[in-house]
Amino acid sequence: MLSDQIRAHFLDFFQQQGHLLVPSAPLVPRDDPSLLLVSAGMVPFKPFFLGLREPPQNRLTSCQKAFRTVDIEEVGNSPHHDTFFEMLGNFSFGSYFKEEAIQFAFTLLTGGFGLDPTRLHPSVHPSDEASIAIWQKIAGIPASGVVRMEDNFWQAGPVGPCGVDSEIYYDLGPEFGAGAQERPGNGRRFLEIWNLVFMDGEQLEDGTVRPLTRVGVDTGMGLERIAMVLQGKRTIFDTDLFHPILADFDARAQPPAELSGDQRLRHLRILADHTRGACCLIADGVIPSNEGRGYILRRILRRAMVSAQSLEVAGGLMPAVAVVGQVLGRQYPNLLEQSGVIADIFGQEEDRFGEAVARGLGRFQEIAKGATSGISGDDAFLLHDTFGFPLELTLDLAGALGLKVDRKRFEELLSAQRDRARSSRSRGQQESVQMGVPRNSFCGYDRLEVETEVLALLREGVQVASCAAGSEVQVVLAQNPFYSEGGGQVGDRGELLWEGGRALVLDSQSSAGGSGVQICRVDTGTLAVGATVTARVDPERRGGCASHHSATHLLNQALRVVLGPGVVQRGSLVAPDHATFDFSWPSAISNSALTEVEAVVNLQLRRDLVRSVELMSVEDARGSGALALPEETYGLQVRVVSFGDFSRELCGGTHLERTGQIGAVVLTGSRSIGQGLRRIELLAGLAAERHWQHQRTVLGEVSSLLKSNPSEVPERVVALQERARQLDRELRRIRHAGEGGTADSVRKEQVGSIVLMVEDLPHEMERAERRRHADRLLETSANGVGLLLAGAGMVITISEALVGRGLNAGTMAQAVCRGLGGQGGGNQQLGQGGIPEDGHHAALTAVRTILESALEEA
Repeated sequence: MLSDQIRAHFLDFFQQQGHLLVPSAPLVPRDDPSLLLVSAGMVPFKPFFLGLREPPQNRLTSCQKAFRTVDIEEVGNSPHHDTFFEMLGNFSFGSYFKEEAIQFAFTLLTGGFGLDPTRLHPSVHPSDEASIAIWQKIAGIPASGVVRMEDNFWQAGPVGPCGVDSEIYYDLGPEFGAGAQERPGNGRRFLEIWNLVFMDGEQLEDGTVRPLTRVGVDTGMGLERIAMVLQGKRTIFDTDLFHPILADFDARAQPPAELSGDQRLRHLRILADHTRGACCLIADGVIPSNEGRGYILRRILRRAMVSAQSLEVAGGLMPAVAVVGQVLGRQYPNLLEQSGVIADIFGQEEDRFGEAVARGLGRFQEIAKGATSGISGDDAFLLHDTFGFPLELTLDLAGALGLKVDRKRFEELLSAQRDRARSSRSRGQQESVQMGVPRNSFCGYDRLEVETEVLALLREGVQVASCAAGSEVQVVLAQNPFYSEGGGQVGDRGELLWEGGRALVLDSQSSAGGSGVQICRVDTGTLAVGATVTARVDPERRGGCASHHSATHLLNQALRVVLGPGVVQRGSLVAPDHATFDFSWPSAISNSALTEVEAVVNLQLRRDLVRSVELMSVEDARGSGALALPEETYGLQVRVVSFGDFSRELCGGTHLERTGQIGAVVLTGSRSIGQGLRRIELLAGLAAERHWQHQRTVLGEVSSLLKSNPSEVPERVVALQERARQLDRELRRIRHAGEGGTADSVRKEQVGSIVLMVEDLPHEMERAERRRHADRLLETSANGVGLLLAGAGMVITISEALVGRGLNAGTMAQAVCRGLGGQGGGNQQLGQGGIPEDGHHAALTAVRTILESALEEA
């Protein structure tokens, strides 16, 4: 049975049992600071289990994307450990509990999938006598046949819903292990294929557990493991979920002869798993970085790159992106939609990896040369932290030299660094209210003023009956016209009016349960629960937000028109006086492209497109071509906002009725905000008009100072810049000629019988000047080598005496530059080339190593 069939069979079975099919949420959790990534099928449903939100139905089923790094070191060594996996699950919120959950599982495994019931071995928590009795009743398994395990207790993260569980193990057969140690929970023979969690408590931060008001069921069956069983494979890497990816790497690998078969297999498994996981992370909006989920992505990519390097895989990781799309693209179309972005990020990370290796290799060699028994954790951390040298590569290189690495100390230093980073970061804006907020309804799409009732008042999270003048309070209105901050759009402001009183609405947020909450300051009178108030939204602020929000929709589509479908929105900020738009793109946007995008946006304003709004299911919305944020979690019914035939997006924000009402849009800038991420800043409507007025004023002042017409300003500025450069070059020439080479700036060291002279030159020094400087440097030593470093440039010069001994400056420059990811060359006495600006130390180390080798050969 193929994996697509297994997935469909599971979901069909539970739909027949009255469960509503829910699409997978993205891997990036929403509103859950306790988790970096979705690690289980129930994570998107935590608010339902905790009673913070009502589920769309009390029985749900899903195939949820999940990612875990707890056992990342086991990937490659273990036959069934992976990072990214698909979790098939069924969930109950007060509809059924232990007996029905066990009955469903046993029926599907033995009837639907045709597994031999005698090969199923359940485990339970020792205190769970009820489940033991149910297994005996349903499956005929005696109490002695049910394994009792103390760790049969499950929770999603450090806080949240939890409960005892019953795991189901499948006996793979004696060929997987026949010793006494082989038993459920231990060894390879018994494979856990399903976990049934009986949620009845909530784990709190202080470690205590309080009962849930409504018990529930959360089950999880790993698709990869059940595929391994049903397809009769020895490992998950032999299933159709992994094998095509592994086979692609195997076909492109040219490993050295000394690599054993087990080592080759381990590297292939790492490559298959980590590229699969990296593709899914990037498709869901994760970008490589040095912290948080971005660090997880960078780590698995670099582990994969170490394996690709060990196997000498032709083409590296990028060709595997298409193979992953072939395997998972039918289930997760964003993998196909984002394939270009994924490949670009793979390529960028491979380039960074090459630079990190070049920077750190010389330092590693220095450390290894002085090591007697092993490499300390401090040195391994220095390589990782300062040079970006992956720990996995340190381990591989050290192992080849017979050296051990103190990994325990390395992990201690890495953990301490992360703790410092976490403590220095703000936790961000706290949710205004967590519990106890009554439900209300938002009516602000069509009305900016409404008469309504005060349902609740809260101060510091505690409900109060009234609030006097001069106090700040959180207000919950029955009918709420204020838009709560969300979807990138800032919250509304305005006022509440009642007989004898007034309160300013300073901000609008949402409670954990989704109710709108107004943060207010009472100006006059006393505001009380039950009072009737007039809620009035600030129309200018709302109008500015609506103008900029509609403009970002047009910009999103305009970028796709000009740059291509690889553009994917990653976020936005919509304020009344400006907006920003973040999106995935691997390189800088040219001025001409930005101008074209702006023109496409403003064309839609002149077309005066009509806004339309539809409510539909997520599947129907995506099927209709509506764009959505990849990392956003949407409900079962979504709001789709369209502007004519040009733009169509999932959006809960506020908008103008026609594009012509925006007036004008100006794109004021584009910049990088991270690897593979760009941000465009824009102004719309009145803000755009004010921008033009300011620009015209500035241009008039500049043209007056230059005594020119505004149209002549660029030409005059270019002329002034060129004159400044000429004067600067002349000044430097005079200074260097007078100094004859600043001897104090030259660092000399003895490499055997050779004098190595190193000098850092001004970043902007031109190539011809570097050559003249190199010639003057050699005049101080007849047996010397000169190394001049200037920004991203390098010059090597060798005395005639050393050329006669076989040294070649051009060959040396070529070797140094290639090792640092650049290019170089030259003749016997003079070599030059390009290196990274932060590669000066690595270049010096490489030159020193080449000279030492030359002396040894001599």
